[in-house]
Amino acid sequence: METKELIENNNNNNNPTMPVAVDLGLPSGRLWADRNVGADRPEDDGLYFSWGSTKGVRYGEECDFSEESYKQSKASKINSDLDRDDDAAFVNLGGPWRMPTEADFLELKKYCRQKWTERNGVKGKLFTSKVNKNSIFLPVTDIGSGQSWCKLKDGGNYWSRSFYYNYALGFIFLYKYICPHLPQQRHFGFAVRPVQ
Repeated sequence: METKELIENNNNNNNPTMPVAVDLGLPSGRLWADRNVGADRPEDDGLYFSWGSTKGVRYGEECDFSEESYKQSKASKINSDLDRDDDAAFVNLGGPWRMPTEADFLELKKYCRQKWTERNGVKGKLFTSKVNKNSIFLPVTDIGSGQSWCKLKDGGNYWSRSFYYNYALGFIFLYKYICPHLPQQRHFGFAVRPVQ
């Protein structure tokens, strides 16, 4: 299916949680979703996942993002970049969606201007293409840790599908700071922003 058809299909989809593919004019041709996996709107945080897990949890729900629980999971045995069966975006949304790689996040940072802003009362970063002026909004997200939630006011935490030794690479931003490839403990609950 061609990119234009994918965008049209997403725009006509009656499922409010199905993302819309946004063309940021990136050299790779990568399209970014306008919202997180499980989000009804671009400013919603959506679902939280441990790295390699495809079952998400909403903020505030009962959770177990403990290291002990993660060690018992299939995801703890993964020692390479995620494949489709372990990719939260692909499993929850279907193809052609997938989780971003480290290279995808680096490209997003390089070819987009970033602005700390607020949308419908939600703080986050607006990424506006230097090429075609299209933009996506990444909301502040929280962190699932153990059986509890860490509420953040000025940061976002997103998983990549990239493996890094015994860690996974996360895309982290704060008010004035962006790290597109920070090694993170894999059992934490982070949001996922899909790409295609």
